[in-house]
Order: sequence, then structure tokens, then C-alpha cells
Amino acid sequence: MPVLLLLGFLLIAPPVLLFGPLAGLLLLARPRSPREWLWLLVSLAGSALWLNQAGGLAGQFTRAGAVLLTGTFLALTVWRPSSRFSRALSTTAIAGVALIIWMSHLGLGWNEVQRVVERDLWTYNQEVLTRLGETTQGYPAGFLDQMASMVRTIGSFYPALLALAAVAGLRLAWMWQHRIARHPVGPRPERFTAFQFSDQLVWGWVVGLSLCLLPVPALWREVGSNLLLVWAVLYAVRGLAVFFAGSRRVPGVVMATLTLIAMFLLPFVLGGLTLLGLADTWLDFRRRLPASAT
Repeated sequence: MPVLLLLGFLLIAPPVLLFGPLAGLLLLARPRSPREWLWLLVSLAGSALWLNQAGGLAGQFTRAGAVLLTGTFLALTVWRPSSRFSRALSTTAIAGVALIIWMSHLGLGWNEVQRVVERDLWTYNQEVLTRLGETTQGYPAGFLDQMASMVRTIGSFYPALLALAAVAGLRLAWMWQHRIARHPVGPRPERFTAFQFSDQLVWGWVVGLSLCLLPVPALWREVGSNLLLVWAVLYAVRGLAVFFAGSRRVPGVVMATLTLIAMFLLPFVLGGLTLLGLADTWLDFRRRLPASAT
């Protein structure tokens, strides 16, 4: 499972969000074995290659965020190592604020970055179609409308997607550091079934919904929608952890069948997991499991 998570992350997210923190953690762990040095060199090389690649404003935005994220995470780790999920959240929040300050200092607004992200994504999609031997003229108008809608959606939610990738990259870096280093920094991460975070984060739902529903400028509505997306994913993952914790005694065949069914009902399953994670804020299902088992 850790290998699949690593490969999946490298396929869909900027690799530097994983390689940067991992390289820093391995340096703090003082590598001694050839295995540690190999992983350190691979992480440094992967980070350097990704940071030095050509790119426009969208690439600069992502690279600046990655550098700020890695620096903040390593500074907090030197100050007080922690394997709690809240460390990844706080690191991402601090790096996000620093990125906003950096953009303000350069006189950049989010609308400019969003337009560049959408333009780059549209260009990339056209290049993929060209490589496949197809042209946009060969598709019906509905296809182009759908592709344009997808591009606009990704552009609007790009901050949330980047934040989620940053949180996932930090958690994977901490987990793999403990798999690689002989003397890793900080405690070993908890099992996924124990995944949780501060119950006070439930107020994020209130803030996000308020920004989306109140008569505020369009920019603040986008902030609210991005916040809601991040919160929905966090609580869905928490709900999934609750589900796995309660399904330990379920036979493997039954779990495989449920997983297959869930693939065809994915929107409803994700909504149910989000509600389950939200309910866990008050009901704390996993605390009740041992008592109910006895």
C-alpha cells in the first residue's frame, strides 16, 4: 500500500511536494547507509529537476509554494518534530499565507494566476489530442464545451487542489522517512484507522458556507468554495478511517464486494463518508468500538 500511494502521488501531483520534504527529513536524520543516501540523492535530484523546469506564471506560483512549504515544514520539524496530522495542516496554512504575501509583494492577483492555469491546461489538452492523432475540429461542439468547463473548474479550484496535494505530500514524506532512515526524525505516524484532527476545524464549514452564500465579492466566494473542497476531502478521509476501523471483522470477500459497488456509486459514497467524518466530530465512533466489541 505505501508503494501504491507513492506512485499514485507522483502521477497526479507535483513530485517536489513529496521529494522536497523527504530530502529535508533524510538530511535531518543524518543518513549513514547506502539506502538512505540513495533515497536522499533521488529526492534531491527529483526536486531540482522539477524546480528548474521551464514554465510561466502558473509554474512559478506552484514552485514558490513548494519551496515555502518545504522550508516551513523543515523549520517546524527542527523546532518540534511531530507526526500528528495537524502539523501537515498548519504547515500548509503557513506556506499558503506566505505565498499570498509573496504574490502581493509582486503585485500579482489570483485572477492572473487562474487565467494562466486555465490557458496552460487548455494548451496541454490540445497537445495531448494532437499526439493521439486527433484535432479539436474532429469532435462535436459538446465535447469542446465539456473540456472548457473542466478547465475552468480546475482553474477555480487550483488553490484547493494544490493545498490537498501539499498535505498528502507531507504525510507521505513523513511515512517514507520512517521506512528509509535507520534513525528517523520524530515518532512513527499513526495507523490510518486512527486518522483524525482537531474538532475545532468544523468551523471551517461555517466560514466556507458563509463566504459562498453571503453577498461578498466574487474573489471571496472562490475562497469559500476552495475552503469547502478542502474540508470535504479532509472529512471524507476521516470518514473512511472510521469505516476501516469498524470493518476489521468484516470478511475480505464482503469488503471486496462493497468496494466494487462503491465504484459505481462514487458520488453517493463520497457524500456518505464526508457526513460520517463530520458526525465523528461529536460522536467519536472509534472510541465506542472497543466497548461495543466487548
